[in-house]
Amino acid sequence: MRAIPTLLLLICWPAGLPALSLDCTARQACVTTMGACQQTEVGYRLDAEDKVGAKVVLTTDEQKKSYEFRRLVPAEGLRLQAAGGALDPHQGAGVLTIFDDLSFVLTRHQMLYLDGEGQPGSALAISILGRCEERE
Repeated sequence: MRAIPTLLLLICWPAGLPALSLDCTARQACVTTMGACQQTEVGYRLDAEDKVGAKVVLTTDEQKKSYEFRRLVPAEGLRLQAAGGALDPHQGAGVLTIFDDLSFVLTRHQMLYLDGEGQPGSALAISILGRCEERE
């Protein structure tokens, strides 16, 4: 029953969200359940269509890795918020938030099997933080 109001919101949300084309750079990657963060420098290209429910794609500059999300209803103080399901085995949901100042946070849930599949795994939340700029 909860899906019906959500579906109606997606269908009836007024047009006029700005499409986004951003160049982003990750500066820090953290594995929250291990309490570890590492400085990094990874470039991403973000493309988001202009409707709630539309595809949002974040791809590394080398196109080796990409994340796909669906655009969520806008919120004050945010340029974009999006969520998506698993793309790879043992991967859970992911969320992406880009704030008005163009800083971003990307979080993915992952099951990691350090001792091989069939052994108990470790559930992880991996967060990537950085900044974006408008693409010219």
